[in-house]
Amino acid sequence: MTFGFATIAADPAGASGDGFVAVRSGDRVAKLAALARCPRGADAARTFVDLLARWDDWCDEVEGALAAVESGGCDWVNSVEYLPPVAAPTLYCAGANYVDHIEEMTGHRPARGEGAPYHFVVPGGAVVGHERTVRTPDGCTKLDWEIELAVVIGRRADHVKIADALDHVAGYSVANDISMRDFALRPDTPFGVDWLRSKAYATCLPLGPAVVPARFVPDPQDLSLRLWVGDELMQDSNTSEMLFSVAEQIEYLSAIVPLLPGDVISTGTPAGVGFARDRFLQPGEVVTAEIELVGQLVNRIT
Repeated sequence: MTFGFATIAADPAGASGDGFVAVRSGDRVAKLAALARCPRGADAARTFVDLLARWDDWCDEVEGALAAVESGGCDWVNSVEYLPPVAAPTLYCAGANYVDHIEEMTGHRPARGEGAPYHFVVPGGAVVGHERTVRTPDGCTKLDWEIELAVVIGRRADHVKIADALDHVAGYSVANDISMRDFALRPDTPFGVDWLRSKAYATCLPLGPAVVPARFVPDPQDLSLRLWVGDELMQDSNTSEMLFSVAEQIEYLSAIVPLLPGDVISTGTPAGVGFARDRFLQPGEVVTAEIELVGQLVNRIT
C-alpha cells in the first residue's frame, strides 16, 4: 500500500505555522501519532526530519498500521491544511536538466550526460504546501510553471558515488519551481542574472503534498510528469528525459557540499513551460502538477 508522510497545520487555518506529522494514503490523512506507534528505539516524531533517523522502521510501522485498519477504521482527519512536508530545507534546484526542455528553449537537443549538472540554491522560506496559494510578486507579469521531481535526502551524503546515491534518498515529492521570468535579468549588474528574485520569492516553490518513501518508487528515471493550468495540459513528459539522473545529481552535489537529512533536490523541469509559448500564470488560475507514483500538487495563483 502506497503512502506518504505529510505535515498538516495544527489549527484549521494554519495561522500558527505549527504542524503535525501525518500519513497520507490515497486522499485520506491521519495524524502519525494516532495511526502508528513509535518503532522500537525511536522517539516520537515531531517533525518530518525526526523520522529520518529511523526511516525504514517508521515506514514498516506505518505500512503495517495501514494494512491493519483497512478492514476496520482509523481516526482520519476530515479537514486538512497542508504545510510543506519538509520545513525550510536547503533546496538544490537543477537548471536545464531535461533534454526536451533544452530543445524547446535553445533548439539544441543535447545527448544524455552532455556537459555537467547545473544547480542553484533556493532558501526554504520560498516553500509552500499543497492547496496553498502562490502570491504573484509585485510587478511580475511573467510568472511561469515548472513541474519537477523532488528528491528528499534521508541520510548524510558526502562524496557519494552514483552506485550508492539512491541509498541516501528517503523519498520523493512533487515540486513546482515557479519562475519570475521578467525578474531574471539584471542589466544594472555585470553578473547579469538574478537567481534570488527570479526563483526564490515566498510561496513560489510549492512542494507536496507528501513525501512518498523511496520503496514505492522503484525507478525514479521512469515516471510520467504532467502539469495543467486549469484544464489545459501544459507539460507532459517523463523523467527519462533528464540530462543527468537523480543518482548523477546526488554524486555531483555531494562532491561540493554534504547533503543533509531533509535537504531537497528539485531535479529540473521538462518541456512545456510558459516562457516557450509566451503564456504566463494569471491570478485565479489553478495549477495541478502530477507525478506518477508520487502524487498530485495543487496550488492557486493570487
